[in-house]
Amino acid sequence: MKIVDTNARALGISELQLMESAGRAVAEAITDKLGNVEGKEVVVLTGSGGNAGDGFVVARYLACLGARVDVLMLSKPEELRSEAAKAEFLALKQLKINLGDLRFIRDSSELPNSLRADIIVDALLGIGVKGKVREPYLTAIYTINNSQGFKVAIDVPSGLNPDTGEVLGAAVHASLTVTFHKAKPGLLKRPDIVGELVVADIGIPKEAEAFVGPGDVIYKYPKRGKYVHKGEGGSVLVVGGSETYTGAPALTAQAVLKLGADLVFVAAPERAADIIASYTPNLITIKLKGSEYLVVNHLRDIYNILRKVGSVIIGPGLGLHNDTTEAVKELIIKSCSLGKYVVIDADGLKHLSKVPDLIRKFSEYLVLTPHAGEFKLLFGTELPPPNDFLGRGEVVTRKSMEYGGVTILLKGPTDVISNGYNTRYNITGAPAMSVGGTGDVLSGLVATLLAKGLSPFDAACLAAYINGLAGALTYEELGEGMTATDLLANIPKVIKDPLGVHMSIYLK
Repeated sequence: MKIVDTNARALGISELQLMESAGRAVAEAITDKLGNVEGKEVVVLTGSGGNAGDGFVVARYLACLGARVDVLMLSKPEELRSEAAKAEFLALKQLKINLGDLRFIRDSSELPNSLRADIIVDALLGIGVKGKVREPYLTAIYTINNSQGFKVAIDVPSGLNPDTGEVLGAAVHASLTVTFHKAKPGLLKRPDIVGELVVADIGIPKEAEAFVGPGDVIYKYPKRGKYVHKGEGGSVLVVGGSETYTGAPALTAQAVLKLGADLVFVAAPERAADIIASYTPNLITIKLKGSEYLVVNHLRDIYNILRKVGSVIIGPGLGLHNDTTEAVKELIIKSCSLGKYVVIDADGLKHLSKVPDLIRKFSEYLVLTPHAGEFKLLFGTELPPPNDFLGRGEVVTRKSMEYGGVTILLKGPTDVISNGYNTRYNITGAPAMSVGGTGDVLSGLVATLLAKGLSPFDAACLAAYINGLAGALTYEELGEGMTATDLLANIPKVIKDPLGVHMSIYLK
């Protein structure tokens, strides 16, 4: 829900709009259940997060409907974490007719043992609750439970883990719970605590879930811990390069580092490796001797590194020599047998098309990143035109399922990501990203996220979004002259503030 809320903001729907809609939905659920509330005594208890803002809206609506409303705040107005909640508090405090007590509770000793009210609204703790409930919230929960009124929980009863249904020390026992957008799993497990469950539509569009957005990056990108050691940020092996192509694997490897991996190794034929090493001292090159393109005899040197990394990229600049196909086949088998995730891109996909049985056999370890032409080569299927992204999604989903649930990231004006069971879309990017090298950057991002512990599907989703948003930012800055190398510099900016960058480009 945090991801969906953030993605909705990126679509132009503000937190304040969602909060207003949520509060109104709760007030309407109360009147649907209890009828006319005119003259009823209502007490709303609020905390410090967005749940408090929803509570202020409920209080305002019920007061406007003639109820006598008191609000007990466990957080000072200036300490509210949400700017939208602060705005809703200011709107509430202007009421004079049916708004009674509006006060801050300094500590648990100021809370009564029970409340005398017809309706009690729990707006203390939302879905972000972690750990055991502490004071003064603990006493506030006991106060609500000791009261005789009709108890209404906003989104989730305070003290209930919305994912697991675990009671975190104490939880409000609600008569009615009004949750938003979708029922959280924990609510379905504890009807004894939730009471009657109402799922309210608050105007979050389908696009907030279907499209990858900044919320996915904010809540899924693995952050480094305080005491992290070298290598814990992820290590990646890039296998690519040939007598003709050296730039592609270099771009891929630099993208790995820009996304925060600790180490990247590039295994390339000796002459290509020398050129790749000259781009930056940050790359560790493995010189494959004896041939100017990848052959089976090179694999022993590659296997020495394979155990040290979390993921492998096969393809950038690899070339199309027939002997390379057998090397790619053996490398995929070895990597997946060791439990390594493998991203296959560019020339690697062309070699894979000659041994397609490997896709089904190792589907859980593979991420394929084709464009439309490579997709047809791999799966023998034409795609709908780029503007029919939903139609493309249906085809990609079907092929992914047919091939064992392999993760496919179809590149295009709208990227399609599917593992057969889940399908999402990415709309970030810019026309100038048709310049060579942006796909190589993308494969590096996917592999880095895999090495950091994300699932193949999540890694592909986040990589598509980050790559596209970095490209859109680069295009904003440089226009038609942008290159894939320019895009690299903007990857850290996207990771640092994905919502801010997204809104600066798409919500002008």
